[in-house]
Amino acid sequence: MRIRKIKKIREKKGFTLIEVITVLFVISLGMVGVLSLIMQNIKSQSLNKNTLIAYQLAQEGVELIRQVRDSNWINARYWRTNLSHIHSLYYMDYLDSVPNDAHNRYDGNLVQDSNGFYHNDPSMSSTGIFSRLIRIDNSGNGILVTSNIYWTDHGRDYVYSLEAKLYDWK
Repeated sequence: MRIRKIKKIREKKGFTLIEVITVLFVISLGMVGVLSLIMQNIKSQSLNKNTLIAYQLAQEGVELIRQVRDSNWINARYWRTNLSHIHSLYYMDYLDSVPNDAHNRYDGNLVQDSNGFYHNDPSMSSTGIFSRLIRIDNSGNGILVTSNIYWTDHGRDYVYSLEAKLYDWK
């Protein structure tokens, strides 16, 4: 009786080592695909978030120049006062009343304060990932304002540009 039990155990078919290795290989290929998809999703999410922030910072840059123009009207000054260096680069944030001349991209370095607001730090005593330069060009009877936001994400440099044409329409 005992011999018969041992014989039955030996007659049962099992998985061979090659079958087990093949199954593990197929499962690992599937896992590598899933992991690479997750990594790509994380990179895309970061890029989308930064692009949205860049758009809002670019819009703020245009609005800051518009505010200078409107302040000139309110104070009965020529509408291009403090915007007279046409074809120049500027940096400006919500704390400034007039734009500042920029000499390079890093003059427009933007850092986030404890309240979540972005402001300029041209000294780069603290660094943020965004910088903003505002270009003002003569454009017929108006000015063309181009707000460029620069940032680096996962080792790649990006630029977001927003243009608006402002007129003396008052």
